[in-house]
Amino acid sequence: MEEDLKKRIRHVILAFSLVAAVFVFGVFGYMIIEKWDIVDALFMTAMTLSTVGYGLPKPLDYNGYLFTTILIVIGISTYLYAIGVVTSFFLDGDLRKYMRLRRMMKMIDKMEGHCIVMGGSEIGKYVIKQLAVRKHPFVFATPTPVRVDEVKESIKDIMKESDFLYVVGDAMDEQTLTKAGINKASTLVVTLSDDSLNVYVSLMARNMNKGLKIISEADNVTAIKRLRYAGVDNVLSATEIVGSRMASLVLNPALQSFMDIIHQSNNVHLKMEEILVNVRSQLVGKTLNDANIRKETGLLIVAMQNGTDFKFNPDPSTVINAGDVLVVIESDESQSKKLREMAEK
Repeated sequence: MEEDLKKRIRHVILAFSLVAAVFVFGVFGYMIIEKWDIVDALFMTAMTLSTVGYGLPKPLDYNGYLFTTILIVIGISTYLYAIGVVTSFFLDGDLRKYMRLRRMMKMIDKMEGHCIVMGGSEIGKYVIKQLAVRKHPFVFATPTPVRVDEVKESIKDIMKESDFLYVVGDAMDEQTLTKAGINKASTLVVTLSDDSLNVYVSLMARNMNKGLKIISEADNVTAIKRLRYAGVDNVLSATEIVGSRMASLVLNPALQSFMDIIHQSNNVHLKMEEILVNVRSQLVGKTLNDANIRKETGLLIVAMQNGTDFKFNPDPSTVINAGDVLVVIESDESQSKKLREMAEK
């Protein structure tokens, strides 16, 4: 898509270049053949190419008439080509596409801490849908142009088309990740259809951004180890996840129904959120009981994390420290918003 547009733009530039080249050819032709000065040569060239039909600035000899005839033929042919290319460019909406692409690239350049979703699988589409629901900034990168339209269609009721940012390019080309803002991204989700491609992209991304969190899909369970070696932080196997959930439906049907409600994408009643406690927060130094988070926000704290230390169902006497991550369950977005304000100041 991007390459086709650039090709059309190059055709437009070529058309204008040919018109300019023909004009210069006419000016120098008259100066050399007729020995005219540049003013007379400019006037004669402009009059000839525009087919206005004014009188000649000076009489022409045989060579001059022959050159003028050739100039008219070349000029008309070049004009017709240029008019066709430019008209096609505007009527086909190429200018609008070009402006949209420029605007999109500028928006991506300004992004920081966003997520890049690389690939075009169904899993990748679902990831994008979840990110759109949660309003998390992301860039979709895919080697398959048709996948862009499919993803747009799947999230058209969730976000505006103008806010959907994407890059089309070869997954094995560093430029694709560069255009997607890999240097300032916080997370990369790799959902390509081939495990070997997932490994290659993960290696490339890790080399381009050492602090990047990489999450990859694995079609084959045997590829999990290779992806780990490639620097992937989290590897998820669709086979394992589906098998695990099927077993849960048999063993713990009520728990599985509860998890389905939390992860439901279309009508979210409950959501899990992470809240980072800032060093300046009023919560620092207080216990969970003294902080009155449940009373103030209505949120249920299910876990606390500090570095690699993870506490599930923390005791009310647990002290909140700067840098702690509070994992909560909310039923309304305003709840986590209030806690974020408390955690930041």
